[in-house]
Amino acid sequence: MSSIGKKDEEELLSRLKSLGRRELREVMDFIDFIQKKRGKTAGPFIRYIKEKADRQISLAQVRQELSPIKGNLSETISKQREERI
Repeated sequence: MSSIGKKDEEELLSRLKSLGRRELREVMDFIDFIQKKRGKTAGPFIRYIKEKADRQISLAQVRQELSPIKGNLSETISKQREERI
């Protein structure tokens, strides 16, 4: 809890100690929600990518490998979306 002051930390802990089991679970769920929203916790796909990623590969290398692929991904997605509607 380095981002908050000692006084705030003590107040927060005091308030948490006064809650019941169900309320604590709600607080934990809310914290998880905030962290996911801010990108602090990764979903299963992101965890997998981080685990398998080769950090030696640069963005330039990825672009070079993808450049021979014909078409535009955003246009393809837009066309598929229009076809569904």
